[in-house]
Amino acid sequence: MTYSQFPHLLSPIKLGKVELRNRIIFPAHETLLQGDDGLLNDAYIAYQVARTRAGAGLNILTAASIDEFSFTQPSQPRLDSDEAIPGYRAVAKAIHAEAGKVFAQLLHAGREMYSAPDGTSPLTFSASDTYAERFHIRPRALQVDEIARIVEAYSAAAARAVEAGVDGIEICGNQGNLPAQFLAATINRRTDDYGGPFSNRFRFIMEVAQSVRSAIGPDIAFGFRLSAADLDNDGLEEDESLEALARLDASGLVDYLHIVLGTPSTRAGAMHIVAPMEAAETGYVTPFAERAKRRLTVPLVATGRFNTPQSAESAIAQGFMDAAGMTRAMICDPRFVAKVREGRVDDIRACIACDQACIGHFQRGYSVSCIQFPESGRELTLGAYSMADRAKRVIVAGGGPAGMKAASVAAMRGHHVVLCEASGYLGGQAVLASRVSGRAEFGGIITNLAREVELAGVTVRLRQKVTRDFIEREGADAVVLATGATPRLPPLERIEGIDHITAHEVIAGTAKAGQRVLIADITCDWVGVGAALQLAANGHDVTIAVVGVQPGETLPAYVRDKAAARLFEAGVMIINYARLYGAEGNTVYLEHVAALKPILVEGVDTLVICHGGQADRELEREIAALPIERHIVGDCLTPRTAEEAVLEGLKAAVAL
Repeated sequence: MTYSQFPHLLSPIKLGKVELRNRIIFPAHETLLQGDDGLLNDAYIAYQVARTRAGAGLNILTAASIDEFSFTQPSQPRLDSDEAIPGYRAVAKAIHAEAGKVFAQLLHAGREMYSAPDGTSPLTFSASDTYAERFHIRPRALQVDEIARIVEAYSAAAARAVEAGVDGIEICGNQGNLPAQFLAATINRRTDDYGGPFSNRFRFIMEVAQSVRSAIGPDIAFGFRLSAADLDNDGLEEDESLEALARLDASGLVDYLHIVLGTPSTRAGAMHIVAPMEAAETGYVTPFAERAKRRLTVPLVATGRFNTPQSAESAIAQGFMDAAGMTRAMICDPRFVAKVREGRVDDIRACIACDQACIGHFQRGYSVSCIQFPESGRELTLGAYSMADRAKRVIVAGGGPAGMKAASVAAMRGHHVVLCEASGYLGGQAVLASRVSGRAEFGGIITNLAREVELAGVTVRLRQKVTRDFIEREGADAVVLATGATPRLPPLERIEGIDHITAHEVIAGTAKAGQRVLIADITCDWVGVGAALQLAANGHDVTIAVVGVQPGETLPAYVRDKAAARLFEAGVMIINYARLYGAEGNTVYLEHVAALKPILVEGVDTLVICHGGQADRELEREIAALPIERHIVGDCLTPRTAEEAVLEGLKAAVAL
C-alpha cells in the first residue's frame, strides 16, 4: 500500500466535532433508488454502503424534503415526518458499521418543483413570484408567516435526522433552491425585511442556520451548501455567494461550507449542475473554491468534476479547499477510494462525464447507474456476481464496449475467455465517438474497459475475425456475439442523384464533403451533432435536418443543451420536424413530419446521411445451427448506445 502520492486527500479532517477518515466525500445527489413514498430502502442503503465500504470519508444522503411543498419531484426522500426515521436509522447504522460517517441534507426547492404527485402543474413557493424559465414555473410569493413555518420545518427535519443517528446536517441551499432564491437579487424582488439590501436577502439563510443549529446542538456537524455562481445571466452572482459564505462563516453557526456550481432555472446554468465533458474540464470548480477559501476560516468542501485523485489532491494541497466532493467519480467506480489508498491509480475507472446513466436516468425518471459500470445502482441485482459453477471456454466476438464488458466479467467469474476483434484495436463505435469535437474524453470508456479486460486475464486477439470454423477449432463452450453494426442508408434509388456520404465517414475523416452540406438526421443523437460541428469547424456551410424537435434530442439534457449552444455558435442552420424523402441534383427533398408537407433545400453539394446503424448479423446466421451456448449483445442485437451495450455484456457474462 502507498499513501504518499495523495497525502492531503487521504488525511483525516474534522468538520466540527466529527472526524472524517479522509477528504473524499460522496455528496448528496438524486438516485431514485428510494421508494415511491420517499422512504429510504434496501436498494438505497446498498448503493451508499458500497462507497462507504471502499473507504469514502463521508456519505451525504440525497436531499430530503422538509414539508409537503419542498420537494423537486414526488419521490424525493423525506424528513417531513417521523415515518422517515426508520429508513434514516437503517442507513446510518449500515454506514457506521463500515466505519463511515453520514450526513443528512435538507431541501426546500422553492420554485424548483418539477411536477406534483398527480402529474399536474405544481403549486410552488418562492421569495417572489419571479418566473423560472426552464420548467416554466410561476411561483407564489411567500408570506412572512409562511417563511417562519418553513424555518421551523428545517429544524424539525434536522431533529428527526439526528434522532435517526446521522453525524451531521447539511442545508441544500445551492443550485437554485429556496435559500438561493432569497439570496439572488435577480430573483428576490421583495420590499420587506426579506428583500432589497443584501442583509435582508441573507436573512432567510441566517434564520435557517440559527434554527437548525439550535435543534441539533453543538456536537452534530452542520454545514451549508451554496452555488459559488449560477453561471447564467439571470441568477446568483459569485459576489453574492461569496458574501453569503463569509457571513455564514462569521456567524459561528456552521462547521463547514460546501460549494458547487449552476442552477436548474436556466439552460445555461443547469448544465453546470452535472457538467458534461463538453462544458467543463476536470476540477473546474477549483478557481471558485480558491476565491471562496480566501474569505473563510471553516473547512471548505468543493464539488465539481473531480474525477481523478490527482485533481482533488492538487486543489487541497494548494490550499484552495479542504475536501473534495466526488459524486460521479464514485458512481463510476464505487471502489475509487480503495484504489487510491492502495496506490492502484491506473485501475480507477475514471468518469467521462457523459451524463447518460447518472443524471440522465434521473431526468427520465429512472434510478441512477453508469454506462461504464452498470452494477452501480443495481447493487442488489447485478452488483455481486458469483464465481461460475464450471469454467467454460468462451469466445467473445467483437472488442467494442459490449464485448469488453462481457469478456472481463466472464473472466472474473472464472471462465477462460478469448476476446477477438477483427480490427487492429479495441473500442468499436466508442473510437468514433471520441473523435467528435468536444467529446474526446468519451475515449475513456475504451481505456477503462480495456484495463478491466487486462486485469481479468482475458486473452485478446486483434485482427482476428470470428467464424464458425474458428469457434469449432477453438473448442469453445460458449460464444458472445458483439460484432456491432454498420451505418444504415436509405433506399439508394432515392438519393443516387446527389453526392452523398455518411455521418460516420465525416467523423472518421474517410470521405470529403462539398462546401454546402445538408445532414439528414433521424437518430437525433451525438452522431448528427458531431458531424455538423466537425464540418462547420472545417469551413463548410452546414444545415442539419432532424426528424425530432431539435438536434441531439435523445441526449441527456445537459449534453443536449451544450450541443445546442455549440451548434448556434458554429452557425449551423437547423430544420426540425423533417425527414429525408429523396434528393436529385443539388436539391434535397424533405417532408415535415407533422404537417406532412414538402420542404425543399436547394444548392446542396453533399448530402450527409445520419440514419443510425444496421446490426451486423453475419456471424449470428453463420452459427445458427451450431450446438453451442450463445449470447448476443450490443449493436449486433440492435443498434443503440454504449449504455445498453455494456449492460448487455454484463448480463451475458453473468448468465454464462
